[in-house]
Amino acid sequence: MGMYLRTMIAALLLTAVGGGGAVAACDPATAPCRYEMESGVYHAALPDGPGPHPALVFLHGWGGTGAATIRNKGLVSAVTDRGYAFIAPTGQPRSGGRSGASWNSRAVTGDGVRDDVFFINTVLAHASKTLDVDRDRVLIGGFSGGGMMSWRIVCDRPETAAAYAPISGLMWRPLPEVCAGPAKLLHTHGWADPVVPMEGRSVAGGRITQGDLFVGLNLLRDAFACRADPPTDTELRGGYWRRAWTNCAPGAHLELAIHPGGHSIPKGWSKMALDWFEATQAGAEAIR
Repeated sequence: MGMYLRTMIAALLLTAVGGGGAVAACDPATAPCRYEMESGVYHAALPDGPGPHPALVFLHGWGGTGAATIRNKGLVSAVTDRGYAFIAPTGQPRSGGRSGASWNSRAVTGDGVRDDVFFINTVLAHASKTLDVDRDRVLIGGFSGGGMMSWRIVCDRPETAAAYAPISGLMWRPLPEVCAGPAKLLHTHGWADPVVPMEGRSVAGGRITQGDLFVGLNLLRDAFACRADPPTDTELRGGYWRRAWTNCAPGAHLELAIHPGGHSIPKGWSKMALDWFEATQAGAEAIR
């Protein structure tokens, strides 16, 4: 798709920030663009060159927004420089007029509560048409609350993306009895994370409790039909302690990467995640 045609399509589909204003042209190959749909908002930036593009959908943490995520130039450029579209959806507004947004990772239902699994699928459908994103080469990642949402998607609707790469986010207790599968997932976590420790903790005055990472991994080993609980590979690589389960159902891959830090996106995460994604897309023989 030529630069002019892509710009014109983007201009027709964009809704001005705040709604109701004139639609302004925006080329996501040269500047991040904002897209407003009936179900919500996302921002996107594109790599150089024609599509179809693989994509990283990155879900922000609690209190964040897609607009703030797309301004993280280091993270975004590390992805677009690899030839990927960077897509940053925004969660639902927080209650009480507080700034920022959060994800419906606990699958809460009720009037005015958005089904965020459906929303992410809507974003991908829109991006595949508007931005020439390749739906077969989508990696969903996210940090903290966005990592929790990534876990919910892979458990409920793993077919949404080709693979998942949550950071410092777990499922909530009570964990589901079963997850769907198979799928591919690389979970990254800080050994010293006090906000979302690997064992989980109670928050909101004890009203809700984060899940245990290792219980969640056990659920996925069952869902992915991994033949044994012990990992098939363990090694220290690139500053991460890596544990991988590869003796699973065709198309499934499960991996844990632990770093010594706390509640953060560790340095070099995007390279590790995209290297892992490309290797798992190529086949298990390319992972090591």
